[in-house]
Amino acid sequence: NFLVLDCGLHEGWATPTLGKFGRDDPITLTSNQEAFVLNMMYLGVAIGTLMPLVLMDRIGRKRTLLIAAIPKTCSWIVMGLADTPNILYLARILAGIGCGMSYTVMPMYTGEISSKRTRGVLCTINSVSLNLGVLFIYTVGLSISRFTMAMISLAFPLLFIITFVWLPESAIYLTRNNHLERAEKVLQWTLGKENVKEELEEIKKIVFVEDKIQKIGFIASVKKATKSPANRRACWIGFILLNALGITGVAPLLAFQSHIYEEAGFDNGDIAIMAAGVAIVLSGVVCMLVVKCFGKRRILLLSGPVYVCSQLTISIFFTLVKYGIDVKPFNWIPCISIVIYTVIYGFAFNTMPLVYMGEIFSVDIKVVAGVFSVLYYAISTTISIQVYQ
Repeated sequence: NFLVLDCGLHEGWATPTLGKFGRDDPITLTSNQEAFVLNMMYLGVAIGTLMPLVLMDRIGRKRTLLIAAIPKTCSWIVMGLADTPNILYLARILAGIGCGMSYTVMPMYTGEISSKRTRGVLCTINSVSLNLGVLFIYTVGLSISRFTMAMISLAFPLLFIITFVWLPESAIYLTRNNHLERAEKVLQWTLGKENVKEELEEIKKIVFVEDKIQKIGFIASVKKATKSPANRRACWIGFILLNALGITGVAPLLAFQSHIYEEAGFDNGDIAIMAAGVAIVLSGVVCMLVVKCFGKRRILLLSGPVYVCSQLTISIFFTLVKYGIDVKPFNWIPCISIVIYTVIYGFAFNTMPLVYMGEIFSVDIKVVAGVFSVLYYAISTTISIQVYQ
């Protein structure tokens, strides 16, 4: 989870840092340059998403994840030493490449080494780890310099490399390469039981389907898979869920919190940012505890109206500001609305889409769906940041 936690650090980096440029930080950024700093990461995510298509089946899921840690490590070094906006852009692209690879491969690796009983919980834990990274940088990053924060954050990809190198390769990759004994041992270790013949046979079927897809060709397999009504429904469900991550504007709202509070005239912006970080983590943990009781669909349906109302409240507040109406006595409203927004985001819309995406697609389209999901997330987030700016 160190790699996923590091993704949270990169996702949350802008929130405590953007307000320092031109003040406590020697680099000065214009409004457009701030948007560029944010968007360069998502450009990197798009690039990083495509790299596993080449690497995963050639060198395995494990080695691909280890490679993903390299640009992440370099990004923190470059980010800490950056003295011009262009070098910051480079650091953010490197971070995005590592995050894009992680977002694509980590759910597959987690799904392949876990049982059906624990798969949903482990995917939710990944989301909580991402949120912990966001909370960490929200709380620590506000009070220290960009260089110090980068050097502290550098520890996480390094810790991932040191610890993950000892973990096993995916049983699916081992089976594909005819290392059946090693695959069986991996299943025994990950599932905690001796008799894994049933699971091994299931993996052989998955490998058979994936090999069949490779023989047909990538484009042809996608066309064939999308002819299935079930896969088409899954694509529409995925599209709706991913819009909740990208198009709803969570990236600009969280990244520009310091500017939002400043424009609203709210003096305790730092406390509000930390409250938002705590809200994301706690709501993610609560989601993990209650998802089995309430179900994913019900959680999303109940959370949606609150999600919309919190955004609508922020919109109305700043519309009144724009037209010169005195709302200073109510400058706390954007703070409360953003905290409510982050609670719902952490509880439902940050967690449920990722869990759903791992469950709704059939084997013959799962890899393609994973890649296009992250690509769509990167593109839609970039658009929402640009529209906000």
